[in-house]
Amino acid sequence: MNFPKATISEITGLLEAVNDSGGIEDAARLAADFDLELDEILPSIDGAELLGFAVVKDGNIELTKNGQELLEAGIRERKNIIRDKVAGVELIKELRKKLLESGERRMKKEEALKFIQKSISTTDIDSYFRIIINWTRHAGLIGYNSDAEEICLMAEK
Repeated sequence: MNFPKATISEITGLLEAVNDSGGIEDAARLAADFDLELDEILPSIDGAELLGFAVVKDGNIELTKNGQELLEAGIRERKNIIRDKVAGVELIKELRKKLLESGERRMKKEEALKFIQKSISTTDIDSYFRIIINWTRHAGLIGYNSDAEEICLMAEK
């Protein structure tokens, strides 16, 4: 599984930039506008696609209906949209299921790293852990207690 190494804020920023260009923008041109190389914005593009907020066709990033709805939504509704999309990502669904099955609804970071490593083959698993926590915290799904070094399911709202 390929999980994008981009934060929710980076993905949202990309979507806003595409929206400012009328809802469709050449990926290379967008990277140049930010004085970045294309490969530096690819994780944000991949994240936007994984969450269903954008599609890439012939080098152009195009907002989907969901992406447009996200950008037009208020803060509370944005959080709900992001929550639904992040909850639908397979790796996050599996992680939440494992937390539910644990009884305590929590897991030590080391155990979470091992679980994530099964889906993401990389030597930089800590970076992916931080990104997954960024996504799930932003969505109000999974929290992380750095003092206890454990993740836990967040209360349903």
